[in-house]
Amino acid sequence: MSDLMDKLQKLYTVDRHAPHVVICGSLRAGTTLLRLLLSGHSELFELGEADFLFDKRPADDAGPEEVEAWRKRVAAERSAKLQKFEAPKGDSYAEMLDDLLGQYPMDKPRLILTLHRHYDDAAKMLPNAIFIRLQRDPRDVALSSVAMGWGGVPYFGVWPWIEAERDWLAARDHIAPERQHFVRYEDFVANPREELGRILEVSGLPFEESVLDPGEGSSYSPPKAREKEAFRKRLSLREIAEINSRVNFSPEDYGYNLTPAVPPRGFRKLQLTVAGKLKRQQFRINRHGLPLVLKAFAGKWLGMRKMGADAAVRIEENNLKHLK
Repeated sequence: MSDLMDKLQKLYTVDRHAPHVVICGSLRAGTTLLRLLLSGHSELFELGEADFLFDKRPADDAGPEEVEAWRKRVAAERSAKLQKFEAPKGDSYAEMLDDLLGQYPMDKPRLILTLHRHYDDAAKMLPNAIFIRLQRDPRDVALSSVAMGWGGVPYFGVWPWIEAERDWLAARDHIAPERQHFVRYEDFVANPREELGRILEVSGLPFEESVLDPGEGSSYSPPKAREKEAFRKRLSLREIAEINSRVNFSPEDYGYNLTPAVPPRGFRKLQLTVAGKLKRQQFRINRHGLPLVLKAFAGKWLGMRKMGADAAVRIEENNLKHLK
């Protein structure tokens, strides 16, 4: 009983105005590994994937119907369910966000949140947070996305990088420079002690050896250096140039060689589109089996809603088994 009381006395009430740490990066950019390592610090509590806190959030002056719709939507989100959040209380978005954050029993004073988008909303609602911008070579992100079944081909698989970059460019001017810190994934895995030390210093925290290992029970291993531009072994020069053409909207190259940039045209564009769709479907069949994919198709296109709903649940369960 005394151990339980001691533990309860150490729990913290979340204040979203505290200097929490927000990891900003695309899917497949190493954000989970960075979060797991930082959560080994005695002052940082891992919240996990937190996009659902800001997705389609109601405006500050939203009426009761919009607020209620978001309350129901956020409780149904995959990340909210996995982390056992309940439908939030409150009459405004700010009140509901406070309630959601308050639902988590923290035994450390500061949160680590991982975001892949909506950094501008996070900057507004977490006004004193430290934003760690984690960047990875877009060609590697594209290949990793295809391996997850996203995009089908690398040209379309680079979409997570594009989404994260556009949202960051829209948000960075709204975040004070002293609350921003940039780190490349390639530098992070090659020199984890140095890069983690810098992140902690920016966050006002001392270095602790515990941040160098994701801990027992994790499916992740400690970071290790990767071969530079390994994607060149798996992508043709044409594919690289095509991916470059999708990401050259950014004014920054982040030290990556993003030239030449040659967009696909005409028949080549059609070829990529068809190949992407076929490979995405083949991935679904390989993972879920043809019968389940056909049931999902029937539910979506033939109006068989119950069959489609049952298939969606089983597909979601399969996807969760493959998350890392």
